[in-house]
Amino acid sequence: MTAEYPRAEYPAQTRAWALDQYEKSRHNYASRAECVAALAVSIGAHENTVARWIKDKYGSSRRPAADEVAARLRAAEEEITRLRSENRSLTERLAAHAPRSIGAESMSAAAL
Repeated sequence: MTAEYPRAEYPAQTRAWALDQYEKSRHNYASRAECVAALAVSIGAHENTVARWIKDKYGSSRRPAADEVAARLRAAEEEITRLRSENRSLTERLAAHAPRSIGAESMSAAAL
């Protein structure tokens, strides 16, 4: 004989909050399950309920395909290159407009 339990219903705001918190905090956890467990505790829900919400929105937990990882890596490398170039440009602009100050060379010479 199997006991049937009524499925708990949560307001849409609770589900939206949990999904928002998952998005914001997933990177702080070692796994999806760990994040789901923490969210479930915080709202007083069963882990399976929160896991189902996450699965409905983001799909099943899986490792990305090799080509997906390669594409992300290429995009990250391009972003790093762009940011380094922008940083170099901003540093040069700042140096061109900054007043001259005592350099490290003159400081070490004065100490002698």
